[in-house]
Amino acid sequence: MERRECIELALSGSKLVEQDEEATNLYVDIAEHLLASGHASTITEIDVILGGMSVESAEAILDSVDGVVIEEGHKEIASGLEADPEGYMTLRQIATAENACLRIKTYIGNDKMLQLPAWVQAKMAVAAADLDTIADYLLGDSSSAE
Repeated sequence: MERRECIELALSGSKLVEQDEEATNLYVDIAEHLLASGHASTITEIDVILGGMSVESAEAILDSVDGVVIEEGHKEIASGLEADPEGYMTLRQIATAENACLRIKTYIGNDKMLQLPAWVQAKMAVAAADLDTIADYLLGDSSSAE
């Protein structure tokens, strides 16, 4: 399969890309770039972005990441020499969490007596506690911080 065909297959999304190993590798390279740059935080978001991407754009991304290991410059960030888009990434994660919460609320509806599996209840308790701890920390209630 030609490189262009592999890229076209990679752009078709995570489900179809499994047909070819080279296309899968290209998909993973592009996906890692999108995740590392903060443009996507889920496979669904990656697939949406790739669905609207041209082969030329994908080639440009692949050319820019060939042989490059993406890593955060922790020393540069800590010393103030480089900015880190943590705010943007956090907002994307909040949007994902809000969407999940809305879907769960829709599922439950008004049935306050709905029985859910124990693992669901446990995950909800941990997620709620973690989000509450983060909010307390960011808003200055340091007694809740780990």
